[in-house]
Amino acid sequence: MRMRTRRRGQTAVEYILVTASLFFVFVIMHRALQFSIANQFKRGGMVIMRVYIENP
Repeated sequence: MRMRTRRRGQTAVEYILVTASLFFVFVIMHRALQFSIANQFKRGGMVIMRVYIENP
């Protein structure tokens, strides 16, 4: 009976650790992509503004 309780506790801890690690990976990926997309929009805006300034 004791072995079964330990195994259940170990499984719960493993699930919590995996969930927490995946959460942190997704948060880091989200921040990196958010930064990258923001820079892409800024560069695209600069190209559009440059075209309008060159051809009034």
